[in-house]
Amino acid sequence: MPFVSIEGIDGSGKTEQVRLLVEHLRATGRTVLQTKEPDGGQLGAEIRVILTRGQRCLSPTEQLLLVSAARFDHVRSVIRPALLAGHWVVSDRFIDSTYAFQVAVSDIDIEEMFRSVRDIVVGATMPDITIVLDLPVDVAQTRLSCRNDAALDPAEADRDFFAIRNGLLAAARLDTERCRIVDGNRPVARVAHDIWQLIEPLL
Repeated sequence: MPFVSIEGIDGSGKTEQVRLLVEHLRATGRTVLQTKEPDGGQLGAEIRVILTRGQRCLSPTEQLLLVSAARFDHVRSVIRPALLAGHWVVSDRFIDSTYAFQVAVSDIDIEEMFRSVRDIVVGATMPDITIVLDLPVDVAQTRLSCRNDAALDPAEADRDFFAIRNGLLAAARLDTERCRIVDGNRPVARVAHDIWQLIEPLL
């Protein structure tokens, strides 16, 4: 069954688009597992606590290894069993977030480490398609300013949104067969329509 991931900086609308896509798929009679990272598995919630409490002192390499540990559990205990059971999987963030959050912003070159760890952790369980929602950073920040603090993703607190956006776009360019960039700076319904146009051929 297809595995879909949706990426984007905080404020891009990715969580809403995940919800809408899952609802649309279920309306067609598909069984869908909706999940997210880093807290999609049993280990993920604990890793998120470590990252959000220690993000100012953890190096990108340390963060990469922690997130990868959570992903190993997520893939092994959640994603693969769902796919093997014949379910669709839609994930709010996956491997490309690690590239953007840790690799692209690192002061040292850790791309080779990223690829090696990715191959061990994910193996062949890569998304069939990844939607990267892109929009200007100032638009995302304006959206965030209208949200309650409780709704903000603590994993992105004090981050360089410009660097993360560029990292996601770079990740998309590295795998153009899998990744599709969608303009997120439009009404929710229009973005959802364009995502569905990309997903529908997988039905």
